[in-house]
Amino acid sequence: MRLQLTAIAAIAGAAVAPAAARAQADTGPATTVGLRVYADDDRVTVWSPSATATTPLPHQLTVDAAVTIDAVSAASIDVVSTASPYVFTETRVEGGAGVALAITSHQRLSARALLSDERDYAALRLGAGWRAELAARNTTVELTYTAGLDTVGRAGDPGFARDRREHRLAAALTQITDRRGYADLVIEGADQRGYLANPYRFVPIEVAGAPAYALAEQVPDQRTSLAALIRMRRVVAATGFVHADYRLSRDTWGITSHTITVRATRSLRADELLVGLEARGYRQGAASFQRAVYTDDGGAPAWRTRDHALGRMASMTAGAVADATLPRGGVHVAASAAWVRFWWLDDPRQSDRDALIASLALHVPL
Repeated sequence: MRLQLTAIAAIAGAAVAPAAARAQADTGPATTVGLRVYADDDRVTVWSPSATATTPLPHQLTVDAAVTIDAVSAASIDVVSTASPYVFTETRVEGGAGVALAITSHQRLSARALLSDERDYAALRLGAGWRAELAARNTTVELTYTAGLDTVGRAGDPGFARDRREHRLAAALTQITDRRGYADLVIEGADQRGYLANPYRFVPIEVAGAPAYALAEQVPDQRTSLAALIRMRRVVAATGFVHADYRLSRDTWGITSHTITVRATRSLRADELLVGLEARGYRQGAASFQRAVYTDDGGAPAWRTRDHALGRMASMTAGAVADATLPRGGVHVAASAAWVRFWWLDDPRQSDRDALIASLALHVPL
């Protein structure tokens, strides 16, 4: 179940980013603590407390350390039909550390390690990045690379262990277009290899129109994707900001996806309060091997899945965020809330889902 539950937690984290992130530009030591909650109408709840500490060191070094705990409780149709007939609980602990080095006033190198663990999955992420401001700081270029080394297990089966590897490379270009706006172009490529299925999913195979037997989910052991994002950010009036982006992605499994995001924010009380609204729409096609029903026509299909995220799907997100700077000490308090609706267009078991996401974060300079 880890693959699906981690995806739910990732959606919860991305739906409305905490506005306290803008406070992280502070140059002194700081601590950020937060809590994110995801709850939907399919009996899935994710509580995610987190803490991050950042401090500058001599020689233009900055280091940070972070920890996040995802506590998941689920009795959704996916859990009941693929893992067990009971309520499923899971706890994932994630810890990481990073370092950034300003090699010149306009260039910075960074590195990060992230380790997460739960009872049936262990993941290690190692990343490095380079960022440079060029053309009198009118142009910013950033390159990042991340390697993933994962081990997939299955609860109750100590002999089950499968490897998964991932390589991800992203290039971003930010250009100041005029005194009131920016334009961004981001290109990202990813390659995953190894065991990419869910060890808990078993797919019914029909013979003569009726379920005859079930086989473990089996998908190709390699998946490569390429995505491009275009973003525009502009100042509106004296205290307003608008943001719009479009992302197009395509992978070797045949999935094409489109994401459109629109955000509007306004600064109040001499920048002590920031409020904003965001809307996001997502639509994707199905993997080439995805089927609502798999049949035995002279043999079982080689590729088979019950993952509705590999079928045609869509989602819509609407949310609000507020970030306040307290009068003393430069403390930032951020709160956000969002509603998300999912449509699973190829899943006969479940056609839609509604979710609520809320977060609260406190950023304290030390």
